[in-house]
Amino acid sequence: MIATPTLAAIRFGAGLRAETPPPAGPDALWHSLRDEARDARFPITSWEVRLKRGRERRALQRARRDDDDDPDLRDQLHALNREDTLDNLSDLRHSMARLTYAETGFHERLVRFWANHFACERRGGALWAGRSAFIEEALRPHVLGNFSDMLRAAVLHPVMLLYLDQAASVGPHSRVGRRRGRGLNENLARELLELHTLGTAGGYSQDDVTQLARLLTGLAVNLEEGFHFQPLIAEPGIIEIFGTRYGGRPMTLAHITDFLDDLARRPETAEHLARKLAQHFVHDAPEPQLVAHMAARFEQSGGNLPTLYQALLEHPSAWDGGLDKTRAPVEMMAASLRATGLSESDLMALRPYEVRQVFMAPLQAMGEPFDRVPSPAGYGEEAAYFVTPSGLAARIDWAMALAQRLDPAPDPRGFVEVALGDAASEGLRRAASGAETRAQGVGLILAAPDFNRR
Repeated sequence: MIATPTLAAIRFGAGLRAETPPPAGPDALWHSLRDEARDARFPITSWEVRLKRGRERRALQRARRDDDDDPDLRDQLHALNREDTLDNLSDLRHSMARLTYAETGFHERLVRFWANHFACERRGGALWAGRSAFIEEALRPHVLGNFSDMLRAAVLHPVMLLYLDQAASVGPHSRVGRRRGRGLNENLARELLELHTLGTAGGYSQDDVTQLARLLTGLAVNLEEGFHFQPLIAEPGIIEIFGTRYGGRPMTLAHITDFLDDLARRPETAEHLARKLAQHFVHDAPEPQLVAHMAARFEQSGGNLPTLYQALLEHPSAWDGGLDKTRAPVEMMAASLRATGLSESDLMALRPYEVRQVFMAPLQAMGEPFDRVPSPAGYGEEAAYFVTPSGLAARIDWAMALAQRLDPAPDPRGFVEVALGDAASEGLRRAASGAETRAQGVGLILAAPDFNRR
């Protein structure tokens, strides 16, 4: 039986940490949320900076079409691209630091959950990046707020709109639609219902998707304004969805946000979010009583997210069983850094090429490339998603390389207690004790199935 503090640190937090006691239980996790949310260390590159560079990049690309041989234009574009690349590496390092040096890491784990729930990334063109800014500005401010506010911020963010091609969706009877013969794109409407709110069992129909796609027309993005509402492409008239009428003449952004607020409060949304959160933290097939308890509390609160988290932590079944979920690559890395006691100054001192070698390339090999998502559904929750031959090989390589960097490497017999506490199996303890060198023993622990579970 794994002790409650160990479960708190590994199942709900970022892992055990050298010389720091684990959270005693649900109350300690709960009380850590506010402090971690206020931690202003490790800033992320803003969306405004990314947007400004996008405008500059577009201007340079257009100028090069007229004079592709101009060395000054080529150098300016190269310098701009390098700035984005360096900021990407900085964002990765800071994201890793947030998990590594958080008090418990529960808040950061929640940020990661919502980033996967609202999975999106930039889609080529003049914009080179943006997912980190989307997480930072659309999701993080609302993790301890109301789901309706998070839903609005996520759906209306330029990265989401570009990723799901909403900018290409035009009301067939709008001015632009009539003049140019353009029509609807249903990507955002479908994912909004299927992934972000109601879920696949939410009882909606294809007609609901089409009507929602009509309502969402008008949401637009450009490099000058970022997100804005464009009436010329909005489908005019009354649109009925789930028995409620929205829209009118003229169409406004308020018609869309009213629908989003109603959608956030539906009982199907409460159940879908409760099940996904329980699946993420507890078990792929969580106890129905746990999901029902979370959904009921969440719905009664009017969509208050801290109430949802509290309902999760307070239910006994959230603390049952062993560790049978798999740590995602980023989580495995951060837990390793916590266990080995890497100092904040050492992590911040890593140069760009070192960040690329130590984190970015290994994450790609492990199956979780930074600033990317595999699909609008995000990364899978099942162990098989990350437990692949190539992914496991990359984890082992990374763990062994990290152990070799430690100077001096700790005694594996003591390190196994620091890294896993009473979650370490007797087999792992024996294997660590029998390693030929300390570094090999530490690497073996970090690469072991015991350490890669949560």
